Amino acid sequence: MILNEADAQALSNKILALSKAESCIVTINGYENRHVRFAQNMATTNGSPSGIEISVESHFGKRSGSTSGTDLSDSALAALVESSEKTAKLAPENPEFMPPIGPQKYATGTAFASATQSATSDMLASAVQPVLEQAQAKSLQSSGFLAIGESFSSFATSQGLFVHDRKTDVLHTITARTPDGTGSGWAGTTHHDFSKLDVTSMGAVAIDKAVRSQKPVALPPGKYTVILEPSAVSDLIGIMIGDEFDQRSADEGRNFATKKGGGSRLGETVFGKNVTIYSDPNDPIVPGMIYSDDGLPAQKTVWIDGGVLKNLQCGRYWAKKSGLQPVPSPTTLTMMGGTTSTADMIKQTKRGLLITRFWYIREVDPQTVLLTGLTRDGVFLIEHGEIAKPVHNFRFNESPVAMLNKVIALGPSVRTYGEEVSDFPLCVPTILVDGFTLSSVSDAV
Repeated sequence: MILNEADAQALSNKILALSKAESCIVTINGYENRHVRFAQNMATTNGSPSGIEISVESHFGKRSGSTSGTDLSDSALAALVESSEKTAKLAPENPEFMPPIGPQKYATGTAFASATQSATSDMLASAVQPVLEQAQAKSLQSSGFLAIGESFSSFATSQGLFVHDRKTDVLHTITARTPDGTGSGWAGTTHHDFSKLDVTSMGAVAIDKAVRSQKPVALPPGKYTVILEPSAVSDLIGIMIGDEFDQRSADEGRNFATKKGGGSRLGETVFGKNVTIYSDPNDPIVPGMIYSDDGLPAQKTVWIDGGVLKNLQCGRYWAKKSGLQPVPSPTTLTMMGGTTSTADMIKQTKRGLLITRFWYIREVDPQTVLLTGLTRDGVFLIEHGEIAKPVHNFRFNESPVAMLNKVIALGPSVRTYGEEVSDFPLCVPTILVDGFTLSSVSDAV
């Protein structure tokens, strides 16, 4: 269910008027989606789910309580407010409680595309049909998902703040497998504009990788020069920025940005000089939401500039305690790329591996951002500047902090999709990295 700005504000005001708490926050989120799922070279399911959720957070002193619901009737909204207030009165005091903020200035959102809003289920089916035919022609099995949607969110406080934002989303992934089960290829990405999604070309990439990855050979684990395609890069970068770029954790000695002797490493060269990462809610390739934590405006933020650590996320409580300005979480993320093509990276690699993507990534050590996970859907040995043969998958143990100190070359940045990061859209390049740790061999395809 989609509410325009006027209707969302009217509903928020109605709920705030019911509140008897000292302060109150109302958030509303709604969506209307359409999707088609396919397997064994045929469409299997399609649907068009929609929904809306209202959340009310009430405060009495430093006590807080929240309740969520989906019923917009007057009686249900009154019950929602009452429930949140009862919960707040029973809750223990939060010594780090921060009261809601008042009106803010926001950028105009750019993450909405009318082409996505108007796309029909028939258009989705037509888009994937050529991919199914490509796979069938090569005796491969294809499966995947194409989903589009429109959504809105609003955030209102009893202090007079109200913000409304809307966006559109597209997600497409395809996996192609060979009949003998030894070869697998994948392609996937997100976008906000359905008209700019090239489903057929993505299908061709997945099919080509499936054919070329058949009958892989085993290589020993170790440190390898690797070419990481954008999906693999996006997961590592997204996890690092989303989870570990935190001022409080650094100040308290709990993450990679902790400075020896106390404090953080802000202003120091922590990464390679060819690494720059920023977020911008109005980025033309990956536009994001216009508001972030606690309703704070999302803003263009440079996190890493030429290897220098420039910013860490900083919540309102820690900012006040430390005498800093809050730095809200990113709603989008871009790693600046270069001009080296993947073909040129392969040519300059004497011996290494080309890796399509990662899967099932988990954190091992938050202080170094050491991660572990598995490669998937196409790993290829490079010898003397050429693709030599497909190889078995590996488990990796690597830190993106360490990895970003060993980047040899970068390709152009593109919008992409990884398995582990869904909080914000990402735009990253293919990168050539030295000394990437592949700790064991996996027989999985």
